[in-house]
Amino acid sequence: MARADSAAPTADAPGATPTLPPLQLVEHFFRHETGRLHGALIRLVGIHNLALAEDVAQEALLRALRTWSMGGVPANPSAWITRVAMNLARDAFRHQRMATTKEPAIVTHFEQTLPTSAAVADNNTEIRDDALRLMFICSHPSIAPDAQVVLALKVLCGFSTGEIARAFLSSEAAIEKQFTRTKQRIQAANLPFDIPEGEDLGPRLDGVLAAIYFLFNEGYKASAGDRLLREELCQEAIRLASLLVAHPAGDTPRSHALLALMLLTSARFSSRIDEDGDLLRLDDQDRSKWDQSLIERGLLHLVAAAQGHELTAYHVQAGIAACHCTAAAAASTDWGPDSAPLR
Repeated sequence: MARADSAAPTADAPGATPTLPPLQLVEHFFRHETGRLHGALIRLVGIHNLALAEDVAQEALLRALRTWSMGGVPANPSAWITRVAMNLARDAFRHQRMATTKEPAIVTHFEQTLPTSAAVADNNTEIRDDALRLMFICSHPSIAPDAQVVLALKVLCGFSTGEIARAFLSSEAAIEKQFTRTKQRIQAANLPFDIPEGEDLGPRLDGVLAAIYFLFNEGYKASAGDRLLREELCQEAIRLASLLVAHPAGDTPRSHALLALMLLTSARFSSRIDEDGDLLRLDDQDRSKWDQSLIERGLLHLVAAAQGHELTAYHVQAGIAACHCTAAAAASTDWGPDSAPLR
């Protein structure tokens, strides 16, 4: 199994050479870089223009598919897509200016702040912060909890309306209607595109963690499709959580506990499915295939989660996962009197 931190090239690795075919690489970027792209666009056009950011990101990915299929994949695909998206957004503002002649100042400001391709490639810290800001926007208290998760899955994780509908056991029309209402509420509230501080941080962080947890669960046991395990979704959840704990706003015991839980759980993925695609009981899994590097990382974050006096469901689940991952064999695991083997 590929390690969770060894995915295809991203904006964090601008010099990496892409090895995937164009179609698969665009699919990778659609899933793994939607949040980064939306965040960078929203920083420039404003959260009230979320619909524009969505449209621009979609068009940039479509152009990437067409261009890369004919001319090959560029050395830095992340910078290429971001630059195209920025240019498309600039053109959209120019068109708006010509159509309404009411917002020249906005267009001027946008053109002055439009980054060059070199800046896009090098400014990874700002890109990471954009993704974090978008995480916290999705978890704003003015947005209902279920709508927060839908918003995060849509704009941060690149889920389709159909995928979200299946995960929520709902219809696509209902999810689309909810998403539209949420965007309207965001536009009306004129929410600031920043990372909260002080008393505002705690409730927003809980929403962010819930969305990441939901994303990981959907990959851990997919609600639809021909695969029970979707590792790419779990890897994306781990990436987002790693991004979160690396920032002071997310460096909390419960954030580390969630990351520990996901790392320890994903360490077993290579032995969780048999040759027929069926789930294996924990005591039937080949422990020699478990990813020890992920287990080590998970245990380190579990230690970080133990700092302070906070105890959450993430702590409990991560502690249970650690017991199983550190047991030499199923027989030596302390199952407890009423527990049953995990899958």
